[in-house]
Amino acid sequence: MQDPRETLAKRLRMQARWCAELGSPLYASLLESAAQDLESEGPVWDVLQGFGSEPATSALALRFMASVHRLVLDGTLPDLARHYPSTGGDGDAAAAWPLFRQALVDHQSTVRDLIKRGCQTNEVGRSAALLGGFLEIAHRSKLSLRLLEIGASAGLNLRWDRYRYESTEGAWGDPASPVRFVHAFDVPPPLNRPADVESRKGCDLNPIDPTSEEGALT
Repeated sequence: MQDPRETLAKRLRMQARWCAELGSPLYASLLESAAQDLESEGPVWDVLQGFGSEPATSALALRFMASVHRLVLDGTLPDLARHYPSTGGDGDAAAAWPLFRQALVDHQSTVRDLIKRGCQTNEVGRSAALLGGFLEIAHRSKLSLRLLEIGASAGLNLRWDRYRYESTEGAWGDPASPVRFVHAFDVPPPLNRPADVESRKGCDLNPIDPTSEEGALT
């Protein structure tokens, strides 16, 4: 039987690689540091001990990071928040790591309880991948779009037309949008095509209201 520390460290490092590849250097660095700490049976091991039997598809590494992030967002960890870009921080992973590690010591029980929650990935970056398809459908059909999404979570990608997309070939969307994708395309879609969204509806087993206080922390 594989050592649970080896299993858990492997999952943390796998998520670290994805974070590095997808543009989250802070998480990539924190996850690698967490893997090393776990291997030496530090606070990360104390928090994650017992979760090693979960299937690889359980997104344990993301739930681990999300649990600490929630404490950053709700004001429990103000010093760590200074290094999280989501709270206006500087993204300094070297400075963040000792604070992150100490948070696991100070809030071990809370973090373990939060990890037990399910994972919903509200990733607006997916809208950049969807844009080309929506523009092509609108172009060919000459019709307004009716959006229906199964597993919508907070519904952030149902609002893809409210975001700004920019490339070397042009731009699409609201110039004033706070959500911007700059050079997100390997091959940019035709950005000179209009698209009108007539309606949008989503469903989810556990829908999140991002405008609520609880939803903003989830």
